[in-house]
Amino acid sequence: MKTCYNCGKIIFMNKVFGQIGENMYTFCSEKCRSSTWHKIGVKSNDSMEASSKDADDHTGHSYERKEAGEKSGAPSKLILDGASYSYSARTDRVTISIQSLKNKSGEKTGTLKFELFMSKTGAFKPGEKSAGFTMASSATYEPLRVNSAYSNVTSTTRPLEKKSGTYTPVIFVRELNEDGKWHIAAFANFPQKEKLL
Repeated sequence: MKTCYNCGKIIFMNKVFGQIGENMYTFCSEKCRSSTWHKIGVKSNDSMEASSKDADDHTGHSYERKEAGEKSGAPSKLILDGASYSYSARTDRVTISIQSLKNKSGEKTGTLKFELFMSKTGAFKPGEKSAGFTMASSATYEPLRVNSAYSNVTSTTRPLEKKSGTYTPVIFVRELNEDGKWHIAAFANFPQKEKLL
């Protein structure tokens, strides 16, 4: 059972993650995470915390977000270990799990998120275009500092889309770039095909 690091409330579905020192903690809301960061004196610049006005802006691109969580240049060098997923038809929920995501770049990453992509063209190969659809996407995660990592991350959401057919599942780690687009920074191909009804 997960509880909010700030207020102690039991968290059933929506989770927000925040880094304090070298550790990741779970919060029930952006408000609780921000409150904790303010208590310990983490600056907005350092923690990548968005302003409350910006947090309510769902356009996905603004000056505040560029300063807070976008990365310039090529995608960061990330090492993804222990990626897995599951889909429950009974509850209509997709779970994406990541054992470890490490930042091996020489700079801080942009904002990150995880996606379950169902490929019609087989295993993903960098530089090649894949046909298919994104079945599920996690909430966004704070940028990783140099040599830091996320460990044992699990995201459970409703499917964004479902299409009948046989697919090759791929987990993407996407990173927000200064162009306002989410670029693939790491991925994991699954050898076994998935049949969706």
